[in-house]
Amino acid sequence: MKKLCLLIVLGLLIASSAMAQDEVKPSKFENVEWYQVVLIDFKQGTVGKVQDIIKQYEAAGKEAGTPGPELYWMSTGEYDAMAIWKLDNGPADMEWKVSPNDVKWWDAFVKQQGSEEAAQKLQQEFASYVNKSTSYLSRKVKD
Repeated sequence: MKKLCLLIVLGLLIASSAMAQDEVKPSKFENVEWYQVVLIDFKQGTVGKVQDIIKQYEAAGKEAGTPGPELYWMSTGEYDAMAIWKLDNGPADMEWKVSPNDVKWWDAFVKQQGSEEAAQKLQQEFASYVNKSTSYLSRKVKD
């Protein structure tokens, strides 16, 4: 039994030293696209109101010419919706507190709502319907 354990340990040492001889080189993903994925759980009975607000958000985005997320409504699981934003500049897009596209969208949304106060009120209403959310950064390597 001791001989078997010794042989296994020696085999592992030889294998690991052979792997250590291969030089590790830095490498980046090629042809990669980055996405922000947000999962949202809305409070019970609010999904219809949320969908109405989202239509207004989408209309403002269309008016501003800014890309919105792909939106998926879940059929199972603990979340009601999944929003996916493509990050054209990779994770660097997440360095903005307020991006140029955010400014364009907000200006169109304020115009649509009639005033800054009305736009903020609708934003607060939407936020009041959110029970919880979580966000992920994801990458897709294209072929």
